[in-house]
Formats: sequence, structure tokens, C-alpha cells
Amino acid sequence: MQRLLVCSFMLILSTCVRAQACTGRIVGTVIDEHENEKLAFATIYMLEGGRGAEADYNGYFELENVCAGPVSLRFSHIGCDPKELTFDFTSDTTVTVYLHHHDNYTETVTVTSSGANVDYEKALDRQSDRQISEVLEGITGVSSLRTGTAAAKPVFDGLYGNRLSIQNNGIAQAGQQWGNDHAPEIDPWVAAYVRVVEGVDALRYGGSTLGPTVLIEPATLTPRTASGGTVAYGLRSNGLAHTLNARLTDSAFVAYRLSGSLKLAGDQRAPDYYLTNTGRREGNMAVQLAKFINPELTASLYYSLYSANVGVLRGSHIGNLTDLEEAIGRQEPYFTSPDFSYSIASPRQTVIHHLLKGELDYRPDDSQRYTLRYGGQIDDRREYDVRRGDDNRAALKLLQTTQFVEGVYRRELAKGSAVETGAQYEHVDNVNQPGTGVLPLIPDYTGRRASAFATYHYEPGRLRYHFGLRYDRQYFRALTISRDLPRRLLDYQHTFNAVGGAAGASLKVSSRLSSELEFAYRQRPPQINELYSQGLHQGVSGIEEGDSSLTTERSTKVSLGLHYGSSNGDLTLTGSVFAQRVANFINLEPQPELRLTIRGAFPLFKYRGIDGTLYGAKFSALAQLGKLEIDSRLALLYGQNRTDDVALVYIPPTNWRTRLGYTLPSALQLSLTSLVTARQGRITAEQDFLPPPPGYALFDVGLSRDFQLGSRSLSLLLEAENVLNTSYRDYLDRQRYYADAPGRSLNIRISYAW
Repeated sequence: MQRLLVCSFMLILSTCVRAQACTGRIVGTVIDEHENEKLAFATIYMLEGGRGAEADYNGYFELENVCAGPVSLRFSHIGCDPKELTFDFTSDTTVTVYLHHHDNYTETVTVTSSGANVDYEKALDRQSDRQISEVLEGITGVSSLRTGTAAAKPVFDGLYGNRLSIQNNGIAQAGQQWGNDHAPEIDPWVAAYVRVVEGVDALRYGGSTLGPTVLIEPATLTPRTASGGTVAYGLRSNGLAHTLNARLTDSAFVAYRLSGSLKLAGDQRAPDYYLTNTGRREGNMAVQLAKFINPELTASLYYSLYSANVGVLRGSHIGNLTDLEEAIGRQEPYFTSPDFSYSIASPRQTVIHHLLKGELDYRPDDSQRYTLRYGGQIDDRREYDVRRGDDNRAALKLLQTTQFVEGVYRRELAKGSAVETGAQYEHVDNVNQPGTGVLPLIPDYTGRRASAFATYHYEPGRLRYHFGLRYDRQYFRALTISRDLPRRLLDYQHTFNAVGGAAGASLKVSSRLSSELEFAYRQRPPQINELYSQGLHQGVSGIEEGDSSLTTERSTKVSLGLHYGSSNGDLTLTGSVFAQRVANFINLEPQPELRLTIRGAFPLFKYRGIDGTLYGAKFSALAQLGKLEIDSRLALLYGQNRTDDVALVYIPPTNWRTRLGYTLPSALQLSLTSLVTARQGRITAEQDFLPPPPGYALFDVGLSRDFQLGSRSLSLLLEAENVLNTSYRDYLDRQRYYADAPGRSLNIRISYAW
């Protein structure tokens, strides 16, 4: 009897203790780590017990009846990279969680599922030996317009070049007015966030654009920024390319981050031959400073230097028309050497790009924010042709100086609403330096742009909407040299007014399902290269001719999207469709002519205004099935030249990317990646110098492991790109006329962080 009483007492005591242990409470706030703004209606899921909560419009949440012991919380938000927080719960706890948020109607390069093996910033670091455009290809719907291995620019929903503004840390990247073969002079190692923004959110950014804007940003320095650093080395077998990266972050009188990269690559190799003269040398650095003067006022400074010497495929520069006709479509390009080399001869390009940004951010209270921003850029580009006896004399020497100033005011209004207004001014001075002995491709010119914008966001509950307006006044003055004799200096002046507007709504049907509808109208004035290009565009190995009578493009775009996310964050499905009509669409078209010049024989391209239509669909699925991680993205796109009733040239064909990640024993991470690209079957033989190449499939394999060494870590990555060594030519590669794309590459990367 006594034993029974004792057992009963112990059972009652145990039950009471358990009951007491499950009366805990976790409360907190979910905040955008980049803009320090509260994320409304974020989802919080507790793995223990399989239950969760939803934050209110201020990002505040509560979890009741929490048991003592280990707790794992997953935080997710539409348009955010999920985050998991694990800790031992002993008493009531308050947490503040910062998510990487990339706004409505945007997508980042790596939107990982909740159990992702690699976080967002580390995933970007692993791609630092690539060009920035290749990193962007991870976004659904993004392709690259290439010039062989020399340069690549992003293509989003069929728009590229001047129509797709590239923002380098909030400053429109200068030099893009020169044409499509000039890759953005940005080191991927500096980038922590790479994303595309559309619609209303794109109205606040400067630059020549029909809407989509690429944002490339370093990690923000905040009072929470921890001290640390990273050193990484990468080796790629194709081109025997070496990459050395270093980063150091600390805070003393000011918070700072120092970054640097060195890259050396030799001739890349197609499966059957070397791509002669495709080496590359880069030296890049960046300095980022932030001073938190008081809780309301922050001053920041950013400087970056990008310096590159890039070889252009020797077989793309041909001396006479007969050889050029044979070179186009040739199985193996002319001037192919049987030996590997690190040397870079003509044709080649050198570029030095400086960017300086200063910013003052003043927040007198939680509802107001004032930002004053200055950006200055110097872009020094030189191109060297194959010349008899004088390869070291530049055929093109451009020096461009850009000044930009911006003031922005943001105000949080009543419950869930906010307004943002801003004014911008940009001045560009472009000068051809003497001594080339060649008439310049791009004339001397000055440009001025004055802009203003205003946006309104209303996010009180399930139905969220926003709208905005933008106005730009663009002025150009171009000094050109006549092409006929006697030579004359011609003075042209243009003034363009451009307006833009957008409106969108998002309906959160349930905690798992949401839909978005967006409408945008944008105008884009023609840019200098479209108006006045006249001569050899060396990087694309073609002659380009502008048209000074071109008028402003006018675009109307409608898009609809659906987003599904499971309650535990293990499954995310996204789909969207769009249609866009563009009047006076400025199209760079191949001409049925091969032209002989004193610099060699080249194909001819001309800018022409037409009426165009773009429409397409994008789908993505991200899933975490135990140890298996799936990321699959499909993009379909069509473009129509309504003026001539033919397909638009240089529209990306249908492509499907899939990445599988699996956790092996001993914490090894295995990844399998495939890219399937269809043939661009809508282009006729008369529209291009060659018919579009066949479709292709590429496969990559990777194996990685992270080692924890106390508070430090060591990461190892082994990777095989194009593991089957497939021979292919990409439709969007202007060098496809002459050569195959690079073949297999075995890569090693070692990274040490503290």
C-alpha cells in the first residue's frame, strides 16, 4: 500500500512537472535584415509538435504552451530565404529574427528550402570564380547573352542590354550604354544579394530600363555585424584558372569590410580543341565602411575597383570575305592552336572600373527614413584589334565619368501602409581618347537625366496592393565624325521625356497560398549605342550601325503569379505568366551582308525600331524530402516581331534547370545539376547568319563538406561541370558562329572562415 501511494505521488508529480514545463511562451519579431523593416505575416513553424503561428502586420508573433527542452523554429516569408533557429528552451523567451527579404515580385538567385545544406551567402561565394551574369542564371527566367568566354550580360523575360538596368550597390552600373558585349564590371565575390525586381518596386531605381532591374549588393554592415573573415582558393581545370578571394569584416571606430579577388585563366577548351586567346586576368577589390553615429543616423561609404584584361577568340576576327564566309559555321575555328597558353594577344579588351558610393541614412523614428546617396563612376575601356606590326595600339579608348545623386524619403503611415518618394540626377561624360587611328564606335557625348518617383504600399491583411509613378527627362548631346569625305564634326542633341507607372496586388488566399497580379507601363528613350554606333564592335566580332531617328520605346506588361508554401516550409511551388507589348522596340538585327573593312571582314548588325510582343511563363519547385533537396525551374519565352510578322531574334529558348542535393554519411553533400535547353525553332534561316543550333543537355556533379574547427570552419568543394564533355553551341552566344562552347571542367574550391 505504501509503495502504491509513493508511485501514485510520483506519477502525479511527474504529470504536474510536465504540465508546468509546457506552459512556456516564445514571442518575437521577424525583420528584413537588409532594410531593417518588419515583415508582415511571416510564418513560424515549431518542429516539435508540428505547430506554428503567423506574425501580424508588424512582424510580431507568439507561441504558447511551449515545453522545456530543445526547440527548433523555422521562419519563412513569401519572398524570403527561410531560416531555422534551434535552442534549449528553459523559460519565456523573446527573439528577434532577421530574414533575407527580396520584396514582392522579386526572386533571388538561391531561394533555398528550409533544410537547405548551403545558406544564401555561401552559395554565392562558391560561384565567385564565375562572371556575375552566370551567377544570375540561377534565377528562374534569366539567361545570358554571351560573347564567347569574354563577356556575358543577363537576359530576363527576353530583355537585355539597356532595357535591363543593373544596380551595383544601389547605383546604376555605368558603361552599359556601350553595347551588349560589355559585361557588368562587378566581382561576384563582393555580392551577397543578387536579385531581380519588377513592377512597382523597380520604379525607384535609375538607369535605362523597361522595368526589370537587377540588384547586386554587398552584405549590409549593421551594429549586429560580427567580426570575421574568409579566405578561399579555387582551381578550374578548363583554362587552368586560379581564383584567390579574401574578405575581412570587423568593427572598431567604424564597421568595415575589405574584399579582394585575383583571377588568372588561360585558353579555355571546347571538347575537341582549344579556344585560342580566351584567357582572362582580373584584380578586384572593395572597401565598405559604416559609422553608426547614433541610433538615428548612419553614414556609409563604399569603393570598388574592377580591373580585367580579357582575350577575345582569335578565330572570330577574319581578314577577308572569303575566309569569313567559311569561318561562319566552321567546325573548328581558324587560328586554333594545338597548345594551351596563358598569353593574351589581340583581339583583347582591358577595362578598369571605379565606383564610389556615399550614403547618409537618417531615421528619426520607426515611421520615417531619409536617405541621401551619391555615386561616382569612372570606366576606362580599351579594345585592341589584330594589327600588322602594332597590336599594342588600342583601336578603341573610351573614358566615361558618371555622377549620380539621389534623395529618398520613406514614411510608414497607418497600419500596414507606407509611401516612398525620391528625386535623382545623373550626369554622364563620355570621351574617346585620341591615338587610335580609327573612327570611334561610340561618339563623344554628354548625358543628363533628371528623375522623380513615388510609390505607395498598403499591406494591412490578406489583400495587399501597391502602385507607383516615375518620370525621367533625358538629354543627350553627341559629337560625331561624318563617315563620308571630307570629314566633318556633327553636333546632335536629343531630349526625351519618359513616364512609367505600375500597380499590383497580392492576395493571401490562405497561410499557404498567395497570388499576385501586376500591371506596368514604362517608356525608355533610345541610348547612345542605339542611336550612333558606327563601326566594329570588337567583342561581338561584328559591325554595328545605329539609327539617330529612333524614338522612345513604350511598353505595357501584365503578369500573374501563384505561390504555394507548405506549413513546415518543406515545399514551395511558384508559377507566373506574363505578356508584354513594346511599341518602337529597338531591335539589333543581323543583316544579309558581310562587310570588308581595313580591320578585317565582319558580319553586319543594325538597330531598327519595330513593334514587338513578348510573352512567357516560369515555374519553380523547391522541396525538402528528408535528406533530398530538389530545386527545379522551367522558363518558356516567346517573342514576336509584329512589324515583319516573324519571331524576334535573340530570345532565349525554353530551358529547364534542376538541382538535386543529398546529404551523405559523414556530412558529405552531393549535388547533381542538369540544364536542358531546347532549340530556338522559331527563327528562320533568313533572319541570321546561321540557323539556331540544336538543343543540348548539360550535367554537373558536386561533392562538398564543411568542417567545424571550433569557432572556425573549413569548406571543401569538388565539382565537375559539363561532366559528359558535351559539344554544343548556345543560341545566345554571338561566338557560336565560329566555335563550340567550353567543355568539361573539374573544379576544386577550398574556403576557410573565422
